Amino acid sequence: MNLKLKSLALATVLSLATVGAASAGPLWEFTTAGNSFNNNNWDFATAFSVTSDLTATGLGYYADPFNGQVHNNPVGLFECANADCSTTATLIASAIVDNTNPLTGHFRYVTIAPVLLQAGKSYEVAGVSFGNNYTWNDAGFNTDANISLIQLTSQVGRWNVDADGLPTFLNFGQDDISGQDGFWGPNVFTGQPTFVPEPATLGLLGLGLVGVARRFRKQTAR
Repeated sequence: MNLKLKSLALATVLSLATVGAASAGPLWEFTTAGNSFNNNNWDFATAFSVTSDLTATGLGYYADPFNGQVHNNPVGLFECANADCSTTATLIASAIVDNTNPLTGHFRYVTIAPVLLQAGKSYEVAGVSFGNNYTWNDAGFNTDANISLIQLTSQVGRWNVDADGLPTFLNFGQDDISGQDGFWGPNVFTGQPTFVPEPATLGLLGLGLVGVARRFRKQTAR
């Protein structure tokens, strides 16, 4: 293979690695679930403001570490009409999370068409529990540096009994738990929704590209 084709294969491999290495992750996570409980069917929701543009690429739902299960949980992402999400909102993305979706951290995620979350705007993600276990008071809880959780009545996790089986925008707070860690619940994944290939995988990919280049050269030489 000539130098040009070698350079093309290497550049392609490196570009794929760079894309995979781009900043990506959930809007919130924790190291250890503090509690595991359920009591009927709930519509959990969390509102947040965005300080730097983000691209939502997945919607997720909490999978209890004791069983890793979700139950076809519908999740909706809403753009709020005002800064504190206290009036109305517009549904901008939705998905149903089930046990076939990959587990990343404590949540299973469904890939969605990319949605821009704009700096200076507020959003809410809501999801229906369908009797799934939920958690609160979790160790190592943290949020993405580009968002701030919106607190109403000094609370974060917001919920209500779901009436229609669909995620519902909630414009009020409930006395669930104080501080920065409420009931979870739905989540949003931002950035590239794939992982960086391991070095061995990159090597195989490079060999595959070499093979493609050789076949292309043979075909063009005919």
